[in-house]
Amino acid sequence: MGVVKQIADYRPPLEVVEHRVAQLEDGFTRVANELIDAVMASGLSETEMCIVLAVWRKTYGFNKKIDWVSNEQLEQMVGKHHTHCSTAKNLLITKKVFIQEGRKVGMNTNISEWKTKFNGFCKTLAKPAKKTLAEVANGTKQKLLTTKDNNQKTERQDPPKSPEGGNLLAQGVMDYFNELTGSRCSKLAPFEKVLSTVKSKGECYTADELKLVIRWAHVNWGHSFKPENLCRMTRFDGYLSDALIWADGQGSNPTACPHEEIISTWNSKFPEKAIAQHEWNRRRPAYRNLEAVWNGKTSQGNWRELKHMSRAFDLIGKSNLFSDSAGKHWLTLDWILNPKNWGQVYEQAINEHRQRNGVTA
Repeated sequence: MGVVKQIADYRPPLEVVEHRVAQLEDGFTRVANELIDAVMASGLSETEMCIVLAVWRKTYGFNKKIDWVSNEQLEQMVGKHHTHCSTAKNLLITKKVFIQEGRKVGMNTNISEWKTKFNGFCKTLAKPAKKTLAEVANGTKQKLLTTKDNNQKTERQDPPKSPEGGNLLAQGVMDYFNELTGSRCSKLAPFEKVLSTVKSKGECYTADELKLVIRWAHVNWGHSFKPENLCRMTRFDGYLSDALIWADGQGSNPTACPHEEIISTWNSKFPEKAIAQHEWNRRRPAYRNLEAVWNGKTSQGNWRELKHMSRAFDLIGKSNLFSDSAGKHWLTLDWILNPKNWGQVYEQAINEHRQRNGVTA
């Protein structure tokens, strides 16, 4: 046993004694109280809430309304994997909590546009769950005895169930599925199966991962689908992998395809081939083909914008391929957007444009 020779031997290390103290003098972020209240009542997930705070720090913290915040920056700030940060950010854009301009994001201060629990978009089971939990608690109080049998029964009790019989986490995912796809699904079993399946290291798939796959399928499959098809465990790993790549912006335009604006542009340039907006929907193959064109890049390596589509329509409209010998337009947008036709039609339109302007290369 050592001998204490000096009083300093009793002192703890200096780093244990020191504390970090936050001071307004070191900087602060100015946020409207109404915005804070709305976020608190929005029902966002933990990751989404962290991303909101991170974006506040990077925008309002520097007196900006909007700025580009990379997924790597978000990962460093909130301590979560960058793919999860990207997923949460895209979900916040979909819910219109964030606004997006190109690669920049910022807070949507028009709270009435948010598609969150705050505005009644997310159907939650808060009240029914509270009632159920209260009944369970009251029933337990009456049976509280310190006997071995009762203690064993208490340990074996299942987690609180929703009135419909499924767990609350699966119920929340089902509500999200119905809200996003416009469905009326009432079966919790497919979602419960995913949430109870161990993927690796003893961890199950999360609700955020399942919601990401739902959103990915809704955007990319281009047709209505059932939860049973999406939640097939033999394929779910592949779906999740594709969804993570898609959410990270590696395979899709960061700006959602503006179908209505593109169709309006087409109709204004070719009224004789006009398309009714209500007929342009996901059941139409050309709808998916347009998204494929939109998610491609221009020859300069930039993501497509509405001005690029307008320019493409102008060039195609002036090409010999688009009109017959009498000058009558005979091609349709559905035919032009077909993957087998788009490249050739657009290439010929550009070549003819160069020839008209005396450009040889």
